[in-house]
Amino acid sequence: MKIEKLNIYGFGKHENVTVDFGQGISVVYGLNEAGKTTIQQFILHILFGFPPKNNALLRYEPKSGGKYGGQVHLIDETYGKCIVERIRGKSAGDVTVYFEDGTKGGEEQLNSLLRQYDRASFESIFSFSLLQLQGFEKMDEDELSRTLLASGTTGVDSLLQLGNRMEKELGDLFKKSGRIPEMNVKIMELRELEIELKEEQEKVGEYAPSIERIREIDDLLTELRGQEAELMQESQKLALVRQLLPLHQKKQALDARLSQLSEINFPTDGIRRYEMLAGKLTEAEVTKRRLEEELAELMTRMPEQHEFERIAELEILLAKETEWHRWQTAVTFEEENVSQLTSSKRRLLDRLGVKGLEAENTILEADVSIQKEEQMHKIIQELTEGDQQIGFVNRQLIQVENELGDTETEIGGIERTAPAVEELERVLQWPKIRQQLAEAKAYISLSRRPVEQKSLMIPALLVVLAVAFIVFGFIQKEWFIIIAGVIVIGLGILIYSKKQHQTPDSAKLKQMEKIIAAYDGNEHQMEELTDRIGMYKRKKEDLQEAFMVLERKFQSLTSELENTYSNRRKIELELVDFLGLYGFDEIPSTGIIPELFRMIREVQEVTRELNDALLRRQTIQQQIAVRLAEAEKIVRKFAPQETVYEMLRREFIHLNEQAETIRSLTVALEGKESALKETSSLVNSLLGKVQALLAEAAVETEEAFYAAYNSHQEAFRLKGQLEDVNAQLASYGPLELPDGVVDEELRKKVNDISGTLSSISERLNVLINDKAALVNKTERLLTDENYGRKLQHFEMKKSELVELVKKWSERKAITEAIRRTMSELKEKKLPEVLEAAEKMFCELTGGNYESLSVTETGHFEVVAKNGMRYPIVELSQATKEQAYISLRLALAASIMNTAPFPLMLDDPFVHFDEERLSRMIELLDNLQNKHQFIYFTCHEAMKDKWQAATILNVSDIGSEQGAMVL
Repeated sequence: MKIEKLNIYGFGKHENVTVDFGQGISVVYGLNEAGKTTIQQFILHILFGFPPKNNALLRYEPKSGGKYGGQVHLIDETYGKCIVERIRGKSAGDVTVYFEDGTKGGEEQLNSLLRQYDRASFESIFSFSLLQLQGFEKMDEDELSRTLLASGTTGVDSLLQLGNRMEKELGDLFKKSGRIPEMNVKIMELRELEIELKEEQEKVGEYAPSIERIREIDDLLTELRGQEAELMQESQKLALVRQLLPLHQKKQALDARLSQLSEINFPTDGIRRYEMLAGKLTEAEVTKRRLEEELAELMTRMPEQHEFERIAELEILLAKETEWHRWQTAVTFEEENVSQLTSSKRRLLDRLGVKGLEAENTILEADVSIQKEEQMHKIIQELTEGDQQIGFVNRQLIQVENELGDTETEIGGIERTAPAVEELERVLQWPKIRQQLAEAKAYISLSRRPVEQKSLMIPALLVVLAVAFIVFGFIQKEWFIIIAGVIVIGLGILIYSKKQHQTPDSAKLKQMEKIIAAYDGNEHQMEELTDRIGMYKRKKEDLQEAFMVLERKFQSLTSELENTYSNRRKIELELVDFLGLYGFDEIPSTGIIPELFRMIREVQEVTRELNDALLRRQTIQQQIAVRLAEAEKIVRKFAPQETVYEMLRREFIHLNEQAETIRSLTVALEGKESALKETSSLVNSLLGKVQALLAEAAVETEEAFYAAYNSHQEAFRLKGQLEDVNAQLASYGPLELPDGVVDEELRKKVNDISGTLSSISERLNVLINDKAALVNKTERLLTDENYGRKLQHFEMKKSELVELVKKWSERKAITEAIRRTMSELKEKKLPEVLEAAEKMFCELTGGNYESLSVTETGHFEVVAKNGMRYPIVELSQATKEQAYISLRLALAASIMNTAPFPLMLDDPFVHFDEERLSRMIELLDNLQNKHQFIYFTCHEAMKDKWQAATILNVSDIGSEQGAMVL
């Protein structure tokens, strides 16, 4: 996957910005606060969502309140070209993924495109910065090894943190010989409570006999209370029988009377039915006579027949009245529209300066398509870019001319400070004089010492002095001093070999003293003069070289300016040809050319609208003429256009009133005839029902019917009384009364049961007193509840210990799972990553370290080329960072097939020296065929480190423009 382009709608300080990335390495350069980090965060925010407002990460919302979000254009081997767009919406923003085949997707498709990686996982592998590397200097061995291990295997950092937390919690819960952990404290408390429980349990045995006697008394009490309940139930039953004897006697009397009236049979609800039928029969006969009279009257009021076809035709035309008024409004509107469009067309043609029919036809037939507009904008843009290029080259020429003048001034100034010829001669002769001075001093020193010491001491002193000269010369980088040291060594050897036994020559001694007198003490002055002349020569050479470079640059810019003027003239000719197609002979200002094109397009659109309006007006006028002819045919007279529908409505109302009269009388006649027929049928039906009701009561007259009803009512009342008595008896349950029982016998049985209940009550009182005495005895012996309280306390502590054991087991299981997972990662995943990282680390360190490995204790160590092993914490800051970066790059390469993401580097090489930096850049150049690298930096020197990289200057980003590619 590669990021091809960024379209930033609004994000932080950037608004309407386009950033194009290259195929390999892209270097995003900018000064501090230019917006480099904003671009990096824009990529992460668009791909993984905007953070919540209360999150530690910034949302980078535009301060001006404009559109928030943008697009990231991607090229993926699986999905092809994709565009991920995220704008303001829900908390994380509304995301849309546009695929190459035209389909769209949302969060689910974006997760598939990102291979289910979240932001934290992506940043832990594919994005790292200087901030992540700066903490290495303060890390101990364990922290540094954990960080390197986490960078070499995905997800290890969170596993290590969880494992450390679980280990700490295990130690807080239990230790074998500890006293402070919670489980140790609970175990000690349980041991103390167990001893106390044993002491209390021994006291409980003294109360067993008393408790056994209390249980026996409880059994006897239960038995006696059962007998008492049975006797009380029997007594209540006898009392109820005595209460129900009067009801039982009344029931027998009612049964005897009902047996006498059981032969009478009267229709159900007979009186009501008879009276209702009689009333309906009388009412139906009256209605029948009234309907016959009304029918005769309607027959006399019926008018002659009327035509209905004209009413239907009028109704159809009246239903189209809305359409008629719409036509009238449309004609008025189209006439106004034609007038307005004609005026607009004339105004536009006048603004364009078009005179005559031929020029107008040229404008109307001109091609104003999108392709032509794009061609126009392209020509204008090229012309504008040419003007900008001319201005840019002119500014560079002026700048170069100013620099040439400044350089000439500096050369003149430096020449005015040139040393004199005598000073140059003195400097040229100074090395020889300095050698002669050293020889003279050595000769004088040797001539003043005994001959026997000169053979050994003088050469030794000369050698020591020569070594000092040579060392000082190397330190100060002064070749004259080094040469003098070599000469002194030669002098010492010569003196030792040839003049060991010679005596000093007095003439030569005087000559040497003369040299010392002439030049001794001028060494410092001559050295300063030598430095000043050397500085003058170097500065003059630098200025002359700079002047030659500026002259070449001036000639190049002059040639470039001529080419730019030539290209601009070609674009002007192309623009003249383009405008000639639209009837313009001269080139107007480039700022108004798009407005002219828009006005030509507007003239054509107005002309088309005018023709359409004329056609619509003609069509509507034809429809109005046809409708007017139809109306005159129906009303059978001339109808003006203004009042045609008013005439139609008057005619329709007149004809409709006549038709309504006929319809209403016809309906009334039909209704009366139907009602008369129904009333006659009702009278006959009611007469039949009355005769059937008398027959059902087995009578023939109305008087006999009412007598039968009175007998039926008496039987109904007696049945009600019998039902009440039965209901009262049923409320007491299924109680059977013995036959022939009198109240005296029942009262005697009740008295006998009361005596038995009294004896049982006395025995119960005795047993209850015995039980109370035993209970008091046990309560005195058990005045406190120590045993129960301690037992409860013991169980609570035991349950607390069980919960702690569960927690300890859970954390132990998690710790063991993490240990096994780490072991598996070290054995399977890490070796593959380490092998690749080791090669990179060796290459980055120039072969100083040959191996990068993990010890059994989980610490990283390196092996130097001399075989020495060093823990990673003992390395320098830059070497630690090289190990970290090697692991990151190796991990990214190992998961290339499953996660082919670009790598974003935020200035992680600032601690590298030139040699290490060149190796790092060479390594990235070799990897850019497999990975896309986006390097963010604020150091201008980094722009020149990559020869084939795409350099993006963020400092030049502005509204509605892209990043300047250097």
